[in-house]
Amino acid sequence: MIPRTVTSVAVVIPARDPGPYLDETLQTLFDQTLKPTEIMVVDDGSRDDTVSVSVARFPGVGLLRQEPLGRGHARNRGASATSAEYLLFLDADDLLRPNSLELMAAVLDDQPGVDMVVGRTIEFADTAHPPQQGARATEQVVRVRLLGASLMRRSLWDRVGTFDTSLASREAIDWMHRAGLAGAAQFELDDIVLERRLHGWNRTTVLKDEASFMAVARAAIGRKRGVQPQ
Repeated sequence: MIPRTVTSVAVVIPARDPGPYLDETLQTLFDQTLKPTEIMVVDDGSRDDTVSVSVARFPGVGLLRQEPLGRGHARNRGASATSAEYLLFLDADDLLRPNSLELMAAVLDDQPGVDMVVGRTIEFADTAHPPQQGARATEQVVRVRLLGASLMRRSLWDRVGTFDTSLASREAIDWMHRAGLAGAAQFELDDIVLERRLHGWNRTTVLKDEASFMAVARAAIGRKRGVQPQ
């Protein structure tokens, strides 16, 4: 049997003060049945050396450092520093299942008309650092389209453009909306590919998150009306 030709895969990970989680995240990449050809971690202004210590444990993982400019800026920089034809953005506290990259890459390899593959996500509460009181804490499968569960062609990334660095959060939602407007052909997998960790170290505050949500909503309405965001 002739082996299937697999296009190269790059994984970009923004990280700021990830604590003990980055080691686990990187390990899930090294455990993949389809190994990524590039892994780029962007240290977004961490206050200690946790990121560099974690990266040093995994041979071949790239590391970029910057001032604390935000996840959007870190993801943009990581993407520009890689060249693989497929691209995935993974958070430093989330986990890929062992066959996730293989499942998603197989769709892109076999279906040239598909721009992005989106798998399913299961959320779980971290027992060592449980979520804040009132936050979701039960394991459940969610259907929201997350970056960590989405493998895209670099040609789509080039077409849609970079993340909006003016947003404090919700920049991924904004990018996904722009991808839809750009006519991105998406394929939805029924398989769970991402395990999203809920924990007490999540930095996004309610106020900042609500402000970013309103900014994203205004930009989306403006695009539908043909108005460029200011």
